[in-house]
Amino acid sequence: MGTTATDPTLATLATARAGRRQRLLAGLVSLVFGSVTLALLPFAAQPILPMPGFVPVYQAALIVVYGLTTYLFLTQYRRTRSGPLLVLGTGSLYVTLVVLLQMLSFPNVLAPGRILGGGPDTTTWLWTFWHIGPPLFALPYALMEGHGRSQTVAPGRVAAVGLLAIAGTIATAALTAVVVTRYVDLLPKSVEGDDYRLLTTSGVGPGVVALTVLALAALCWTTRLRTVLQLWLAVSLLLLVFDNMVTLPGAARGTVGWFTGRLEALVSGFILLGVYLREVDFLYARAEATAREREARRAELQVARDNLALALEAAEMGDWELDLRTGTSRRTPRHDAIFGYQEPVASWDVEAFVKHVLPEERAMARAALEGVDGTGRLDLNCRIRRAGDNATRRITARGKVYRDEAGQPRTVAGIVMDTTRQHEAEERLNQAQKMEAIGQLTGGVAHDFNNLLTIIVGNLDMIVRRPGETQRVERLANSAMTAAKRGAEVTEKLLSFSRRQVLRPETVNPNRLLKDFRALLQRAVGETVEVRFGLDASLDPVRLDPGQFESAVLNLAVNARDAMPGGGTLTVKTCNAHLDADEIADRPDLRPGAYVLVSVSDTGHGMDDATRARAFEPFFTTKDVGKGTGLGLSQVYGFVRQAGGHAQIKSEAGRGTSIELYLPRSAEKAVEPRFDGPLPLRRAASGEVVLVVEDEPAVLEMAVESLGELGYRTLTATRASEALERLSGPERVDILFSDVVMPGGMNGVQLSVEARRLRPGLRVLLASGYTGTALGEHGVPADLPLLNKPYQRDELANKLRVILG
Repeated sequence: MGTTATDPTLATLATARAGRRQRLLAGLVSLVFGSVTLALLPFAAQPILPMPGFVPVYQAALIVVYGLTTYLFLTQYRRTRSGPLLVLGTGSLYVTLVVLLQMLSFPNVLAPGRILGGGPDTTTWLWTFWHIGPPLFALPYALMEGHGRSQTVAPGRVAAVGLLAIAGTIATAALTAVVVTRYVDLLPKSVEGDDYRLLTTSGVGPGVVALTVLALAALCWTTRLRTVLQLWLAVSLLLLVFDNMVTLPGAARGTVGWFTGRLEALVSGFILLGVYLREVDFLYARAEATAREREARRAELQVARDNLALALEAAEMGDWELDLRTGTSRRTPRHDAIFGYQEPVASWDVEAFVKHVLPEERAMARAALEGVDGTGRLDLNCRIRRAGDNATRRITARGKVYRDEAGQPRTVAGIVMDTTRQHEAEERLNQAQKMEAIGQLTGGVAHDFNNLLTIIVGNLDMIVRRPGETQRVERLANSAMTAAKRGAEVTEKLLSFSRRQVLRPETVNPNRLLKDFRALLQRAVGETVEVRFGLDASLDPVRLDPGQFESAVLNLAVNARDAMPGGGTLTVKTCNAHLDADEIADRPDLRPGAYVLVSVSDTGHGMDDATRARAFEPFFTTKDVGKGTGLGLSQVYGFVRQAGGHAQIKSEAGRGTSIELYLPRSAEKAVEPRFDGPLPLRRAASGEVVLVVEDEPAVLEMAVESLGELGYRTLTATRASEALERLSGPERVDILFSDVVMPGGMNGVQLSVEARRLRPGLRVLLASGYTGTALGEHGVPADLPLLNKPYQRDELANKLRVILG
């Protein structure tokens, strides 16, 4: 048996606390019998009138009382596994058996003469042994229950331990019978006829009293009589003390002391039985109250179920419950109707559900169903093929796992609903929003580009009409060039927002980029704005395009400057951060984990909720006409999203704005700083030849003329197949300069691979304005130099210098 703290679900006499009324009643009983004992002590030796049949009736009553008490103790032991109750049960069994043996030792009770033993010595010693029984078993009970420690038997050993204890008790009673019959002459003499004065003078009687008092004292000391059982067990032992006190002075059968002792012994045995019977009555009353309460709860539950059924029916949801052990299920008719059944099907299990799921989504559905053991919840969205009409429908299944006492999954219960119409409505809404965004986007692009084209077309028109005035032509050409560069910036920001620009990511420390960028940042915001940096020295590296990052920070700084027309403070901070799943619950494309946070904050006028909700939209601006394109924040958003990060705005009207950029932490080491000083213009040497591949004639002509001004000889091709023919020939080609996106089934990247196969030492330079989806998800390889369109002659010269070393 091990020591554990038990908490029974239903209190019994062994565990229920003894209240004030119980203690008062126990004290009253003890006082009454103590007073009667003391009052009769002077008359204990007085004889009483003969009472034929008293002995068999008395002994039979004792056997019934202790027998029933034994049954109650052992029954509660089997339910509670309490070791102390088993001790009391076996003690009560021992007393029952010894009292039965004593009854058999009386002459002329059940048969002529004595059935057991040969004289009064056997009867007296059996009386002694049965009086030893209660204190002898109460003593270990008191020690086991001391200080609130509860001894329990392991669940698998309850029956075995109980049977072993009963067998041992029966064997002990049998041994007692052998000793008091065959070997009674070896025991101290305790009776002469009906006179048992020797019981006192031999010390046996006082010994029994001392043992009973010791057991009573131990019980009171160790248990403090906390429970009802301990309280009334103490009263029972006290009555046995009174029994001995009044019986021994009588010193003979048929005296006042002997008769009073018999009654006190009978009451002592009846006390525990009576208290248990009172508990049965109490439990019955409590069971009636519980039954009434349960019936009321059942009625309330039925009302709740009816209301839930109405709610589910109104929401077109099906209710289901699946037993994970047996595979059986309970479902509402709506559940089966969602899967296309006019009548409820006979059986339903996981396999029946998976068979309805479309083949391409079955693995996902099965994984979700099998994963409920670990997560405790089911959250599944999938498409099914309905029975009957074979229609494809979208469903959502939600469920929760319910576990047994051992913590093992027992059932899963939840709801299922057909979300096809909801999904179609969301698609229509998304399409409408897309069309609205496209309309806004095209309108903004048309507005800005018409302004720019007006400048370019007007200036070129004036140059063509009067080309002879050099200063005027130069001024008009510079104005057209400025407008064209602004158009290129608009295009770049559009590509950034749509996450379609070609990035050249590097693993860098954002702190270094910001420090190198600080002087330009201060010039951009002006002298009225104070720039403060709060950079975390332990910042992790990130992988991004340095130029795009600097452009994003510059855009944020310019926006902050415009939000502080009277001056203020611009604060740029960096730190390591971690995004939890809850923080990005609305962004399923992001993963929880380690990020680097770059925040740009201002003390400007801030944004209201409506402005903040639309701040990242392209061409959305709160500035006056002509003061902004509305592409600054959209470029920042597109750059961060393409870098795999997350951008968010924190702002309140009148309290400034903070824009936070979360960039994924890189496990790679940051690259060393590069020299960013101006490079000398590189011109051709040794008659170098460039093969220009471009499908747009005007762009091809411009590229050939720019290369010619740089001193390069040029060959041309309008598609990849033509370029490969030239490369297969004997002509000298030092550099392949090709557009990325071309017609004819082969793009610039594929052309470079084939070209290097034909000529392993060939240098390659690619040009691109927008790769779109032509290159798939991989884009331009990092080892291929890329020149962004539109480009100028000096930019082309610098790229050629880089690839030629």
